[in-house]
Amino acid sequence: MKLFKKLSIVAAVAILLSACATPYNTQKSFWTFGKGFTTTQIAPESWQISFVGNNYTDRAKIREYVMFKAAQLCHDAGLPYFTYTTELTNRDSVGQIGVADVNDGFVLGTSSMTKEGSSVVEVTGLKVKPSNPQGRIYDTEYILAHLDVDK
Repeated sequence: MKLFKKLSIVAAVAILLSACATPYNTQKSFWTFGKGFTTTQIAPESWQISFVGNNYTDRAKIREYVMFKAAQLCHDAGLPYFTYTTELTNRDSVGQIGVADVNDGFVLGTSSMTKEGSSVVEVTGLKVKPSNPQGRIYDTEYILAHLDVDK
């Protein structure tokens, strides 16, 4: 009986933690159930940014989080502009949760599919804005001043 009570408490805490969108400042770890950011510097002025959100973090919010993280990295490195060299944002079905009750050989139950969004981008910081850019160039300070990732 004590084991059942402990498992119930653990399950309740897990449900409460997963009932909100993944916050911006989350670092990916075991304790965040694999959700959050990982950032890897891949060149002196380039980073790979990866973010995995939970079922409540929509694709638009994920893109805002990644753009803001890119602006923070470039700001900290003294780079006033940046561009994405690659970007991949997905919303994937990752599992199914179900509950069933067997009564007289008849199965009655419910299930739901969990979806998580993810984004992986490679960001290159720029010291000057190119005159003939090949893609979109973002202003680091403008992004930091105008994106609100805490709402």
